[in-house]
Amino acid sequence: MLSDLDRPFMPTVPDLLYPEPTVRVRHRDLSDALAFAFATGGAALGPILARTAVGESDFTADCFAHDLFLEDFVRDCLVVEIRGERREVNGGFLARLLTHPPRDRATAEHRQTVFRELADPKLRIRTENAWVALAQLRSYLETTPFARVHPIHRRLDILRHFKATIERLAEGFETATSSLHLIHEFTTSVLESSAWADLSVLLDYEDHLASVDLTVRVGYDGQIRGLEIVRATENAGNPLYQSAGRRLWGRLLAFVRGYPFREREILGRLVEHVFEGIESALILAFQLMTDLEFYLVGLGLQAQATARGLSVALPELVAATSTECTVFEQLFNPFLFAEPRPPIPCDITLAPDSLVIVTGPNSGGKTRLLQAVALAQLLGQAGLPVPAAHARLVWTDGLFVSLVQEVAADQREGRLGTELLRIRRMFELLSCNSLVILDELCSGTNPSEGEEIFELVVELLEQLAPRAMITTHFLQFAERLARELPVQGLKFIQAELDAGVRPTYQFVPGVATTSLAVQTAERLGVTRDALAALVKQRRAEHARRHDCKAG
Repeated sequence: MLSDLDRPFMPTVPDLLYPEPTVRVRHRDLSDALAFAFATGGAALGPILARTAVGESDFTADCFAHDLFLEDFVRDCLVVEIRGERREVNGGFLARLLTHPPRDRATAEHRQTVFRELADPKLRIRTENAWVALAQLRSYLETTPFARVHPIHRRLDILRHFKATIERLAEGFETATSSLHLIHEFTTSVLESSAWADLSVLLDYEDHLASVDLTVRVGYDGQIRGLEIVRATENAGNPLYQSAGRRLWGRLLAFVRGYPFREREILGRLVEHVFEGIESALILAFQLMTDLEFYLVGLGLQAQATARGLSVALPELVAATSTECTVFEQLFNPFLFAEPRPPIPCDITLAPDSLVIVTGPNSGGKTRLLQAVALAQLLGQAGLPVPAAHARLVWTDGLFVSLVQEVAADQREGRLGTELLRIRRMFELLSCNSLVILDELCSGTNPSEGEEIFELVVELLEQLAPRAMITTHFLQFAERLARELPVQGLKFIQAELDAGVRPTYQFVPGVATTSLAVQTAERLGVTRDALAALVKQRRAEHARRHDCKAG
């Protein structure tokens, strides 16, 4: 007999992201979606899973997500590749995790512990297999069945997939010492529940109604000539089994009472009963799937770096003090994975309360450097590996990034007004102990006004004591600041050039003396001779068209 479900079964919560396990998935929404998917198929679970709770954070996504192209970063750089095949992940959930790094270092370090344990190749393979099984179960639920597939058969298949998934998850995590051990505790609580017993009884009943012994006749050519049933034995050991007499009596009694039940209808009700019993476990299994994706994309970032001769690292996370520095060794920008050649790493140190002014030629790597620093801070505080061979991160209370200056069709202000609004917005949102990344500050106005605004921003930023990196093309102004040092903590680095005056994509102390505008123009074909040739070509084409019309 099946158990009573008046008291819902709740398994151990397999929360892999937080020290105190909680049910973070939107339980009611997912429950409704699963019930619909189980009944008819075709439900989209991804949007609901994307809204899984990610905990409180001091970071404000509006301050950095757009300018860091975070959606593109998640889509292009945070990938899961298993056995040579790139798998689809829930980018919405991963983006929310990145934009909401935890408030406390303990949570990030908790996640780092999982990554360290996943250095074991066997455990990593088990983790990948667990995620694949859960992803297949989700796909089966979301798929709309063929019309000829009977609903009960499909629901039974879903229950079989769930059973196989739990049995796969139950293997290999019992010796884990990180929060991966919760997978073992979760599956153990499911396997020992009455809901699991009901599931096993139902599937055994449906899969094993009877055993049949056959005699097979085979010809000289090995082909089967015929089959003969020797003996058929019903599975009387199953709790749902009823003898032929009792089944006949049950049908007659139901008919006399006016209940025209059929066996298929009764089986359908049993299937629904069992699904209600395992629903909580199914919901938590999908929360587990999204958590596993967090770790798999971190391992994927490592694999992409290794393939290009680079390294990632779990950073040392330290509290902000007057002596602690943020240090990156062999830092690189993951966005450059899309380029034909591997990224060129560099070393960067941000001292306490430092405002670093970055100068150098166009296409010298300044913007990519700022982007890499911001991404590394964000990844590290989220608990992920950072794109550097070694890193020591000072824990910050916020991140402000301004790398993109777009001109909208309905924009009311000119370039100067837009620049001033950007600065005001920064001070409205910025908190103390933040990381500030500003690209080409005050580039939207003339040098004399821009320099005045620039110096004002630097002086006021110093009072908030952030770590800041600011690029500028006002080279003479930067040189004056380096001489006068109007605020404490002002540092200057420049893009390094080789003997041929070409960028090395390394950064050294000092202020650049040239923007290499002439060399850049030559490289892009914007010289007097090149442009004159284009003008001559356009004039010749115009003359030919005029002659054709005259003829």
